[in-house]
Amino acid sequence: MELCKLHMLKHHPKLPNGPATYQLLIAREASQSGSVQSVNFPSWDSLARTLASVGVGETELQDAKAELDVNRHYKITGVSLSPAQIELLSASSDELGKTR
Repeated sequence: MELCKLHMLKHHPKLPNGPATYQLLIAREASQSGSVQSVNFPSWDSLARTLASVGVGETELQDAKAELDVNRHYKITGVSLSPAQIELLSASSDELGKTR
């Protein structure tokens, strides 16, 4: 079984009162127990639905899927995420993990 992992790297705002942006790194790898440094999703479909729910566009998701199929990783830069969206990403993976 393969997992899709999502790493969220925060970049501080360039302007003093500007919003922080995030770089979302997506990787596909064989399931391993004990990984706590990233958010795990059981499939690309579950990760894609969650990313779409926080505003990642369909074209970006299609590009990510194509790149994952070839190189097993993809990077989305400059993503603005609210605290609620960050919580949604984390909570979604936690809920998915409970159903496995």
